[in-house]
Amino acid sequence: MSENQTPVVFTGNAGEYFGIWIVNLLLSIVTLGIYSAWAKVRRKKYFYNNTLVDGVGFDYHANPISILKGRIIAFVLFVAYSILSKFSPLLAGILIFTFMLALPWIVVRGMTFNARNSSHRGLRFDFDGKYGQAALVFIGYTLLIFVTLGLALPFVAQRSRKFVFDHHKFGLSHFQMNALVKDFYIIYLKILAIPLAIALIGILAAVALPSYSKYKTSHVSLNQPQHIKQASVIESADTSVGGFIRVANVTTTDNAITDQTNAETTANQKTLSDEDYLKNLTQAERADYDALVKKYDDQAKQAENIPKQNLIEKMFGSFAGKLGPMMYALFFGIALLYGTVIFSISAYLQSRIQNLVWNNTTLEQVKFFSNQRMRDLVMLYLTNTIVLIFTIGLATPWAQIRMARYRIERLALSGETDWDKFVGEKKIATRAIGEEVADMFDVDISFG
Repeated sequence: MSENQTPVVFTGNAGEYFGIWIVNLLLSIVTLGIYSAWAKVRRKKYFYNNTLVDGVGFDYHANPISILKGRIIAFVLFVAYSILSKFSPLLAGILIFTFMLALPWIVVRGMTFNARNSSHRGLRFDFDGKYGQAALVFIGYTLLIFVTLGLALPFVAQRSRKFVFDHHKFGLSHFQMNALVKDFYIIYLKILAIPLAIALIGILAAVALPSYSKYKTSHVSLNQPQHIKQASVIESADTSVGGFIRVANVTTTDNAITDQTNAETTANQKTLSDEDYLKNLTQAERADYDALVKKYDDQAKQAENIPKQNLIEKMFGSFAGKLGPMMYALFFGIALLYGTVIFSISAYLQSRIQNLVWNNTTLEQVKFFSNQRMRDLVMLYLTNTIVLIFTIGLATPWAQIRMARYRIERLALSGETDWDKFVGEKKIATRAIGEEVADMFDVDISFG
């Protein structure tokens, strides 16, 4: 077998695809989603046509009407579930249970529809997986994840990908995926260390930052003026000025006034008008009263001048707020670091799994070679996310083209690519119901 590599090339560009994307979006909105079936065909056809092997692109042949019919059925099921979930949780639960039982059928029908409507050099792909096989993989094996508390996840990942690859055909020739379960376990065990490290860092940060902020706040407060330290103002019996209580043996200190408050005298004085209350005060009591009012007004003005806490101060204390731009820069750095870590986990898992699967897949005499790298995917994820945020989503075509180009051009074929050796057969058109139900309920049945 020859080891000559044939690269897979992607020729799409963001400017060209933007025209397709924006028209699809606007027409789908104007037609209340009806045009989305035609939009899906146009989108897939563009990416298929611009994916070339030996200078020849793929093609997509799905009929938009078939997709629309399947989409309507999927929408009716979704509406039925939404209504039942509000008025009859029992029936909604039965519908979900029925959907779970039908999931293998949805996967098989969706993959069959996609495969039979895809071609290369005029030769169609196909999928011949059966419901019983899919039920074992997507229901039986999936239950093992819960029974084993997640320990069976790599095993299920290997079995599901083997089912998908081994039952795809190009003409009459089957794909064959030979990646071992132990290879999947190695990938998942390596990636397990990352979330554990994140959790440890998060716990340390959650404990350290508030504690340090509290320490600095209490340290700084020792040198603050008296009116900043005071937590409350002098209480009054009423909200009006005349509501101040009359006390016996009033001294000039706040503590003496508070300690000598008499509840019974307060109750009696509330029956007096403000004017009568003030007339009954002695000269010394009136002086103390005026001093208290002035002090109260001064404290109220000072309280108004104290700046309100922002979000950072509320979360981590007043000391954190005093750092100003430095704290915001720190928060931005933490958010960027957190996003990088999350993207790194996803990039590591996707790149390693894709490389493992494709590097162990054959199609008759043809072998595949994939060399995706985690750091490349992390940079793509980060830059795409930042640009999408600043362009309010208008850069979506640009981001999709970048991702497609990277993933496609990291794939190559090795061996003798003599396409005349593959023989095709005509298949009856498959309905799109399975694929559209899967899309509506967010079931990923993509191949490759």
